[in-house]
Amino acid sequence: MLELLGGVIGGLGLFVFGMWFLTESLKKLTSRRLRRTAQRLTGHPFTAFGWGVLIGGATQSMTALVFITVSILRSGLISTRIAFALTLGGNMGVTLLVLIATFDVKIVALFVLGVAGVIVASEALSKYRSVAASFLGGAMIILGLILLKDAAAPLADQPWFQAMLERTGASPIVTFLAAAALTAAVQSSSAVSVFAISLAAVGVLTVDQTVMAIYGTFVGSSAIMYVLSVGLTGRSRQAAMYLVLLNAAICAVTIPLFYAELHLGVPAVKALVLSLDLELEQQLALVYTITAMGIVPVLFLLLGPTARLFEKLWPESPADELSKAQFIYDHASVDIGTSAMLAELEQKRVFRMLSQYFDAVRQGTDLGQVRNACRNVLGEIARFLEDLHESRPMQGIESRNTMMNRLKLLSWMEKAVGDMCDALQELEGRHGLEGFRANICEGVDTVFLTIADAMESEDEASWTTAKHLLGDRGSLMREMRARYVELDPPLLKPEALNVLIVTNAVEETFFLMAKIEAEFNPFSYSEEHVPHA
Repeated sequence: MLELLGGVIGGLGLFVFGMWFLTESLKKLTSRRLRRTAQRLTGHPFTAFGWGVLIGGATQSMTALVFITVSILRSGLISTRIAFALTLGGNMGVTLLVLIATFDVKIVALFVLGVAGVIVASEALSKYRSVAASFLGGAMIILGLILLKDAAAPLADQPWFQAMLERTGASPIVTFLAAAALTAAVQSSSAVSVFAISLAAVGVLTVDQTVMAIYGTFVGSSAIMYVLSVGLTGRSRQAAMYLVLLNAAICAVTIPLFYAELHLGVPAVKALVLSLDLELEQQLALVYTITAMGIVPVLFLLLGPTARLFEKLWPESPADELSKAQFIYDHASVDIGTSAMLAELEQKRVFRMLSQYFDAVRQGTDLGQVRNACRNVLGEIARFLEDLHESRPMQGIESRNTMMNRLKLLSWMEKAVGDMCDALQELEGRHGLEGFRANICEGVDTVFLTIADAMESEDEASWTTAKHLLGDRGSLMREMRARYVELDPPLLKPEALNVLIVTNAVEETFFLMAKIEAEFNPFSYSEEHVPHA
């Protein structure tokens, strides 16, 4: 019994970890250079669809595919229509996993696991580490599915499992609902489909039940994608909701066809696959593949109208626009001097973006979207500088080091200001803290805007004014902490903790602003100037 449960839980755990590991590895591969290549290769919906099939087949993860698609889409490198074509192709490519798992590929997966594992652990082969890690994740996914498949046969012999099936009844609709629920729970239609197919191979489920279970995985996948996309906006929501639409459209076509075949004798998908000279597992796996492919031609023809509809339903949000780099772009690393100038302009823009954190506090709006946008731009700058280093490692070293030093300061500043504003939002409406909240918000934001104006004007008088506003705020923050901690009645523990977070963050923010002023102020000759890394 323990061995049986170990096979099921271990297989599922290996599969889920493999999916996560693969997705994390692919994030490291989505560099600006890769996105530039993707833009060049996906200029037409047909080529985008083809590359989607290849990417989906290689990654076997719709999560990874969505990440890549959203990353390219939000960067403005491709249109919504092209993103949808990538998704259609990727959905077809991912279905290959179920078909592959029905064949004996365990030896191949073990070889891939071993070779990829050695490369990932080797320092000598570190430049291939990200690619090898992707293959390592894919091998773990395959092995996890094989463990699930192997656990199906002994599970069928367990009395408690047979009794459970008898109690739930033999209706295909029951397996449909069960598969939908399991897919939503494990977030993988592939794993649930392979398990259902394996149960059918040992006689636990009928063909009809298994077919409906496969259809149920599409509903479950659609449901969980809808839930996960609730907090998304703009283009990210468009990409997620297109998957929901795709799965819903598949079920809207295939389920009526199934019941027409079952009750009216109209030959459809089941009749087609059962007519093929294949093992039952391969026949049922083809049901999954055909299901994903059947409606693709229609949706492909409707890419344009669908894209326009989605752009109206979920228009590009201000956060989407904010998250795009405005000065650095894909061919900006041609000239070292120009590249450094553009990186500096983008960094100045990031500094001004931090002022919007205080706007979110004043207006009570979602701070998370602004923070994500700011972090995205910081990431774009980091990747831009990395590309610059790779393309011209011996040129512009001092300029690049200056940009990297400023980037570190801005990243630390983003965290300090973000933590401060998160805590300030927590204090909204708290009796006795209205003045504290307003003073911190307005006072710190005023200094931010003064420095941002000086960065843009590059006027010596503006920089002199900004420098006068800086200084150590340690004693002032200690006084404020003492004053509010001693309030009568005393603050609640969460409120006192937020006051502590805010005052500590203010001290750190002014320390970092002094360093940033020394970095960006062309008239500054302070000894506090941060040495270049």
